[in-house]
Amino acid sequence: MRKGDFKINGKEGMLELNSFLESYPTISIPKRKKTFQEIEGSNAQAILDENAWDNRDINLSIVVRADNELDRTMRVSALVSAFDTAGYIDFTYYGEPNFAYRITNADVISQARLSRISYWTKLTMKLSTQAFKYYVPETFYKVDGSIELFNKFEYPSRPLIVTSGTTVTINDVTYEFKNPNGTINIDCDEEQQDVYDDSGVIENAFELMQEFPSLKSGNNVIEIEDGKIYPRWRTI
Repeated sequence: MRKGDFKINGKEGMLELNSFLESYPTISIPKRKKTFQEIEGSNAQAILDENAWDNRDINLSIVVRADNELDRTMRVSALVSAFDTAGYIDFTYYGEPNFAYRITNADVISQARLSRISYWTKLTMKLSTQAFKYYVPETFYKVDGSIELFNKFEYPSRPLIVTSGTTVTINDVTYEFKNPNGTINIDCDEEQQDVYDDSGVIENAFELMQEFPSLKSGNNVIEIEDGKIYPRWRTI
């Protein structure tokens, strides 16, 4: 990516939105979700850890190029529309071209003309972003029996698994799922954790107490009967 360029929900900033980043985004490190509990008579506090992280903030300053007032209005509208979403969408920028942040707009967007004689406009926006950033480009691996995948990041990933079988074994732990129609998709992402096929979500596809698979940091051995796996590598 060129200096100043970015991609939002599949749209390229410079090429499609006539916009560029004025500077590097300000990106906070996510806070781990844990609470401290008083222990009577102790000089320390007990820690209740949720093994999860709060959303992080990203602050952007984006310049929209324009040649006249109508052009400026249309292009500012197109940029705001690209970021305006009810859910999370992917954002990548030139400083980290191999990682995608999952963002949603979180605050009022302010705008200011760069000068009285220019139609170029600077937009300042604050985004709420999931704790993890995802390694791109995403790829998948075909599996017909067993495969070894190495997670080079320090954090476990939550893969998408496609299989024609009913079991998935990862690092000697076997997970069982209902497969009524021949091929199922097992979405292990914390937000989803569903099993679905072409007809939609499969009801009661797994035991409620069963956890969904993850790929730990380091080497992973995956056993699937005739399927494929999207690792979704990620890091903080």
